[in-house]
Amino acid sequence: MAMSVVPATHDIAASADWLPQLVSIRLVLPLVMLVLLWTWESLRPFFELKQDRLRHAVRNLTIALLNAAVIGLLFGTITVLTAEWTVHNRLGLLQLSNARVTARFAAGLVLLDAWMYLWHRLNHHVPLLWRFHRMHHSDPDMDVTTATRFHLGEHAISASLRLALIPVLGLSIWQIVVYEMAVVAMTDFHHANISIGRADRWLRCLIVTPDMHKVHHSRWQPETDSNYAVVLSIWDRIVRTFRLNVAPHSLTFGLDDFSDDRWQSIRGMLRTPLADTPDSRSKESTT
Repeated sequence: MAMSVVPATHDIAASADWLPQLVSIRLVLPLVMLVLLWTWESLRPFFELKQDRLRHAVRNLTIALLNAAVIGLLFGTITVLTAEWTVHNRLGLLQLSNARVTARFAAGLVLLDAWMYLWHRLNHHVPLLWRFHRMHHSDPDMDVTTATRFHLGEHAISASLRLALIPVLGLSIWQIVVYEMAVVAMTDFHHANISIGRADRWLRCLIVTPDMHKVHHSRWQPETDSNYAVVLSIWDRIVRTFRLNVAPHSLTFGLDDFSDDRWQSIRGMLRTPLADTPDSRSKESTT
């Protein structure tokens, strides 16, 4: 027997009830995760950093603050309006289903995570997208601040595509905010310069873990082009892009053509997409 259809107004009310609290948590969560994982890294680092740690953090976090300000200004309001318009008009896959709101909520998170896997993979295989994404991979010292190191152009393209995705999938704003919180927590966790020991083996059956994501940041391209998942690790297993390195201490991070310190400065990071390097040409030749 089919479940009754949940009225569209129910989702709108849920958004109104949850949104203020979720937004407050969403704003505080990055700082909480940063402090906790930075402390963990300080007490028990997995790798010794090659750069001055504080300078490295200031550079990455400056980029993050710039991104947050610009993307919030350009896409914050329009994302909320698009999601509310989608729910109100019952557009998209999830809004047309007969499932209850809790089932649609969970399905929305899974679909968003599947999209993030695809988006991440495209960033590695589409030459134009790689030019932006390689700024993230050019960090020779991966730690929790690396999770915030993305080019503004990459964020802008991602946010634009998500606007189109919202009515296609039928996403509500509370699904988007909750998923963003999961992404913040998970990306901070698996970029952190830490080890969770034997627990990594079991956790990576479900979610992306530090040992799993360290492989993705390897300088060796076959390892870089693996482990694209963001929250759930199942996508890499399903699509056969899952890869492990049994000796994670042997990994080296960064990109050969962006090792010079000039590419690690704020100006250098912002200029990374414009650089015509052998790295960009080799990427283009493999797609």
